[in-house]
Amino acid sequence: MPITRTSRPTDPRWFLSLGSLLLAMLFGGLALNDYVARDAVLKLQNENQGKLQALAVQSAQQNLRQQGELIAATLATKPEILRLVRQADRRLRQGASWDGANLQPVREHLIQALSPAWEALRNHQALQLQIYWGKSGIALLRMQDPEAFGDAVADHRPLLYAALHQGRPMSGMDIGRHSIGNRAIVPLRASDDPDSPVIGALEVGFGILPELSTLGNQLDAGLGLLVNQAELEEVFWTQPVGIRLDGLKGWLLQAHSTPQILHWAARRALLAPESGHTLQVLESDGRRFLLNQIPLHDSRVLNDPSRPAMAVALVWRDITATFEEHRLTERLLLVKWALAWLTTEVLLLVLVWLLYRHTTVQRQHDIALRDSESRFRSMVSNLPGVVYRRGSDAARTINYLSTGIERLTGYPARDFITPGQRSYLSLVHPDDRSRIEQDDGDFERTYRLINACGETIWVQENRRALHDAEGNLLWYDGFIWDVTQRVLTETALRTSQEHLSSLYRLAPVGIMLSRLEDGELLEWNPELQRVSGYAEGQLTGCNVRNLLPDSRNGPATVKQLLCKGFYGPHETELHRQDGALVPVLLNGALVTGPDGRLLVWSIVQDITARVTAEREANERERYLRLLIANVVDAIIIINTRGIIETFNHAAEHIFGYGEQEVLGQNLSMLMPEPHRAAHDGYLNDYEKRGEGRVLEQNRELVGVRRNGETFTIELRVSEISHGGERKFIGLVRDITERKRIERMKSDFVSIVSHELRTPLTSISGALGLMTGGALGEIPEPLRQMLDIAQQNSIRLALLIDDLLDMDKLIAGKMQLQLRTQPLTPLLQESLCANQGYFDQHGVRCELGELETAQVSVDEHRLQQVLANFLSNAAKFSPAGEVVTLSSERMGNHIRVSVTDRGPGIPQTFRARIFQKFSQADSSDTRQKGGTGLGLAISKELIEHMHGRIGFDTERTQGTCFWFELPIHEPS
Repeated sequence: MPITRTSRPTDPRWFLSLGSLLLAMLFGGLALNDYVARDAVLKLQNENQGKLQALAVQSAQQNLRQQGELIAATLATKPEILRLVRQADRRLRQGASWDGANLQPVREHLIQALSPAWEALRNHQALQLQIYWGKSGIALLRMQDPEAFGDAVADHRPLLYAALHQGRPMSGMDIGRHSIGNRAIVPLRASDDPDSPVIGALEVGFGILPELSTLGNQLDAGLGLLVNQAELEEVFWTQPVGIRLDGLKGWLLQAHSTPQILHWAARRALLAPESGHTLQVLESDGRRFLLNQIPLHDSRVLNDPSRPAMAVALVWRDITATFEEHRLTERLLLVKWALAWLTTEVLLLVLVWLLYRHTTVQRQHDIALRDSESRFRSMVSNLPGVVYRRGSDAARTINYLSTGIERLTGYPARDFITPGQRSYLSLVHPDDRSRIEQDDGDFERTYRLINACGETIWVQENRRALHDAEGNLLWYDGFIWDVTQRVLTETALRTSQEHLSSLYRLAPVGIMLSRLEDGELLEWNPELQRVSGYAEGQLTGCNVRNLLPDSRNGPATVKQLLCKGFYGPHETELHRQDGALVPVLLNGALVTGPDGRLLVWSIVQDITARVTAEREANERERYLRLLIANVVDAIIIINTRGIIETFNHAAEHIFGYGEQEVLGQNLSMLMPEPHRAAHDGYLNDYEKRGEGRVLEQNRELVGVRRNGETFTIELRVSEISHGGERKFIGLVRDITERKRIERMKSDFVSIVSHELRTPLTSISGALGLMTGGALGEIPEPLRQMLDIAQQNSIRLALLIDDLLDMDKLIAGKMQLQLRTQPLTPLLQESLCANQGYFDQHGVRCELGELETAQVSVDEHRLQQVLANFLSNAAKFSPAGEVVTLSSERMGNHIRVSVTDRGPGIPQTFRARIFQKFSQADSSDTRQKGGTGLGLAISKELIEHMHGRIGFDTERTQGTCFWFELPIHEPS
């Protein structure tokens, strides 16, 4: 646009001096501001790095505490350890001395039980594994020093004192007699009842921090650990170990990963540890390090926040490269602003010279003016935005537009300056256009543009109006720059805040913010109102003490109450507005408010459902224990190592032991040799292969009573899962009397069978001779009587044979001649041999599908089994029906089946069908005859040939009796 200048006579030297001074002040201020800003950025980077290092150190401490809590909780629930501690408690209460013979075996058993865990803990840098007794915390066992016991330490150990007197797990940094570190303590109770008295505690301890070299590698920094010498000397039995550093009186360097700390200590460059969390930049060997001093407090700081730190972690990281880069940037900054100032001074000199020449040579002045304007345009084109000048006319004519418009919109500046070519307003987003058209005068506004690529970007425009001396508007000067990234960041921040606010309002747990010093409630969410039953107005000004008085554990200060949740979830009770008590889980986190006061974020979770479920589970468990204790049969429950965990009253009566005598002992103590030695082998085989020989089967075994007497038992074992651990339930029944009766019955049957066989043979032979005509012609009526006598003598002989066979099978005296041979010919032979029996009953028998296979059997005994199956099928099949004999392969076995079309087997008789002397008791089966031993003998014979026997039946639709034999393939 044309620019009009009014010439004023002036002294160029005065103008140059004043302009140079103003430019020097301007650029000096800009350079100083940039210098300060860069120093602030470096300081902020160092502070953020220090915070991250502090968080990493605290996280490492937290990991050690969590690891200790997990190990301590696991060991404190082991039945063997609980049993031994409770045994020691009983003996100590009965007056046993700490180094006496009554307590020494218990301590030795504890050492054996804890040795595997202690070895594993030592491999993970654990320092302590200890068990304490009584409310005073008398050391019962120190695994790291087994000979040191009998001293009371609870008065010197806040965490141990709290665990023993409050009856809940505790963890944190604490001082022991030998060391300082992160401790996890779990109380031990007198019984499995959670309300039983606390009789001791189990403690697992680690160092203050993990291995410094490992942690240093993770942080890419050097580490050192200072400990408070005065605090340690008050508790330690021995003199604290460490390096005394110059200038750090009262502190010992316990460990360090790199040697720079010694160099700084020798130069007395380290700040006092009492100064708290500080950062400082130190030099060593020509390199710069950022030293972060992080105080580490022990558990006593919760009750006394003014206590000095127990230890201080020093973390130093090499920032030489960052520092050098910062120094180089500062030098470049000075050079840049010096060049800018010099450039401006040159421009000022040119302007002064042009003004000086303006009064003499107008043309030279115009040339200089154009040159100055060209330089101005060059400078403006490098700005990160758009500079414009717009006229005051209604057409919004643009007089000047910098080239930055092309970077911003994608269109060249000439498109907007040329009348009618393109309007800047047309690029404004339609939703923002009406607002832009109405703006007039000076303003700062943010709106959206649509660039040449169709993308929507956010811009900020600042505009100022220029007026003449009379106040008339001349034109508008403005600046437009891209603020898309800033707007997106602000939008994301608002969205994140809205999400956090929604989560706060919709959280399924109560959340409240309160002051630590007095417990005044500052903020809360709707869930807390629901749980507490208070309206929003009723909670205003309320105190945490009114909601969580912690009545179950006695009076406590507000600070103690809120601090209980810092070391993990804490169960307490919430007082509702209506006076009801609600069980809740309390968690807490300590923060610093804007005014520097300590605030507590607390999470209050309603656990009514869980507490109710636990109560019901405990009641069910007590019911089951009472049921097991009073059941008639003996019940013994063991774990996977064979250790007895349950021994009911019936078991005490059968074996003669009291429950306390066998709990914790191996089950093999109830077995005689060789079963006792083989018992653990059975369990190991089951662990490896997942299958046992006695699971879900009734087995007859031999047990041994307390007095050494052996007796016969019937055992059935089942596997269950309880608490994620496998258990085995054994149901034991003393069958000594039943075995005695069975032996008497067997002896009686054997004697009677042998005594009857000889005279019966003579009677049967004599009757045969008489019916055969050896004594001459016999009258017909007498012949009928003799035939009946002979048939009954034959049936009696068969009965005696069956009784003798069964007696031999039971006694194990029957010798089977097993031979591998084809099965099909044996089936065909059996069918032919029994054909006459089928003809007698008017029933047909035919062969079904037959599979070819080799089996190892006693041919005679197999024919006996087949004859039994076929005769039963013939007897129970209606006249004219067909009995089918078939075989089929089933894996590595072959099944032989005899199928009839008879009435089937009654449901009540199926369970007894293979028992001795068993017959269905209905008239249509009794009249078929038989001894009731055939199927029992068949079962024993098949099992002696390594097979199994069974049947399938449907009422009124027939029965299929079958047996399976292993297939012996030719080698």
